[in-house]
Amino acid sequence: MINILRTQDLTQKERSKLLSLASHYHRDIDSALHMAKQSLQLAQNIEEPLLQAEALEEISHLERRLGNNTKSFKATFEALEIYESMELSERQAASFTQLASNYISDGDYIPGINYLTKAMEIYANSDKATNYALTVLNLGEAYRMSGQLDSAVFYFEEALEMNETLDNEVLLGYSKGNLGMVQSAQNKIGLAQNNLTEAVGVLKKLGDSYSTSVYLAELGKVHELNREYGLAEENFLEALEIAQKEGFKEQIRDIGILLSKFYEDRSQYRKALQFERMYSIYQDSLVNKKNIQDIERIKASYEIDKRESEIGLLNKINETQKYVLYLVMLGFVSLLIFAYILRRGYRRIKRANAVLAEQRDLIAKKEREKALLLRELNHRIKNNLQMISSLLSLQGHQLEGHPAQEALLEGKLRVEALSLVHRKLYQDGVDTRIKVKEYMEELIYGLFHGYGATFKPRLDISDINITIDKAIPLALIINEVIVNALKYAYVNIDKPTMKVVLKRTRGDVVNVQVGDNGIGYASKCANENSFGIKLIHSLVEQLEGSLSIKAEKGTCWNISMRLL
Repeated sequence: MINILRTQDLTQKERSKLLSLASHYHRDIDSALHMAKQSLQLAQNIEEPLLQAEALEEISHLERRLGNNTKSFKATFEALEIYESMELSERQAASFTQLASNYISDGDYIPGINYLTKAMEIYANSDKATNYALTVLNLGEAYRMSGQLDSAVFYFEEALEMNETLDNEVLLGYSKGNLGMVQSAQNKIGLAQNNLTEAVGVLKKLGDSYSTSVYLAELGKVHELNREYGLAEENFLEALEIAQKEGFKEQIRDIGILLSKFYEDRSQYRKALQFERMYSIYQDSLVNKKNIQDIERIKASYEIDKRESEIGLLNKINETQKYVLYLVMLGFVSLLIFAYILRRGYRRIKRANAVLAEQRDLIAKKEREKALLLRELNHRIKNNLQMISSLLSLQGHQLEGHPAQEALLEGKLRVEALSLVHRKLYQDGVDTRIKVKEYMEELIYGLFHGYGATFKPRLDISDINITIDKAIPLALIINEVIVNALKYAYVNIDKPTMKVVLKRTRGDVVNVQVGDNGIGYASKCANENSFGIKLIHSLVEQLEGSLSIKAEKGTCWNISMRLL
């Protein structure tokens, strides 16, 4: 494909299509992303929305692989808007599936399940039976990962029932394997063993090394529960061999701890220790990279201090030896006294170094514990806020046409703005500061999508970091201003626009401007005593800021506050 792009005279449409395909198959992520962006630019130049959406899908996949989750979400939402405008329902379903995959990878199972359900409803009314069955399978896996095992069994069995007609080996292997894992968790040993064995056989033939390794490890656990220790050991070792051959680090780590426990229970402590070390190595490599660096830095510092102490001690000994040569006539007694003093000093230094090492290890341990607790706290808060948002959404659906429905929707958006803060903290690690640019872009694009806006905002947001206690009120202010504009500003406006600017002006002062070309503040915000307006003024005051509103050819909110 690259050769065709270089040598043949293609139209812009043909070049855009071929660049998108080449990016899909290219092994180098950076090169693939560059091609996908070129495809998008060409599609925009010739105003081909379908090609734009296809390029955006590729960009979303690649940004996700690079760890740029905000950019991945943004690209998928933009592709989804295009498919919705073109009424391409099956393409919408594919976008829903991609969004679900992103949310589930982040541990956000509720929105992931919701998007998979939307995709399944679309495929159920299409002629794409295989896509429908695979979506059912993915929904079962989402329920399994979230701990809802009965729901997982229902969807896995439904996928197997559909496969009796489809006869798809991939669908068969994954459905049997995932069902076996759920049955193992439910202590249905016989059923789990049969399904996992069949899944391993199917996926081995297909050359799916990763899934084969996963199901073999699970089959080993089932054999161990059934006291078939020889078969269990054989399964564990085969799974480990596949994972090591393919370089699956997470699988090597997980199978390592399984083998360590297995051999410990068999009193084979040498092997247990061997695999415990393997587990520790890969666990540290995957989860605690930063902690390992800190510990290694402390160890290195300790070794340097120890060596400097030893060098100082050796220098003193050399000086003493010279001194003894000059003063040998003072006698053997003086030499013994001096040697005793040196020995005593050496012991004191050694004890001091041991205490220092112990304190450094204790500090490192507490830092790891603090990081883990903070990460878990943010995760729990995020999940609780997401649950509240879902409850408000469900209640809103029940109040269709009721005046309270709008209040519930606004409350839901405020809760989602708070949830997004804690999701960012959970993804980024132990730091308590939020990257404003990524956070605001995701928040604003989410609001535009939620209100079905047909235009895109222009964003000019500086790449700065702020603490969580500043991020939450700022998020609520932006949420209120933008929701207010989307609800009231663009009545009978042919070409609506909105620009959001967030810049650092001086010191720790940040200036925020939100401007639209709508009907004007006086028209859209007649009720100055509304809860939203009061909330904005209260939050600006909380941030020690000032607020001004200009209503000339639209409305411009100008907010200056201390954030840094």
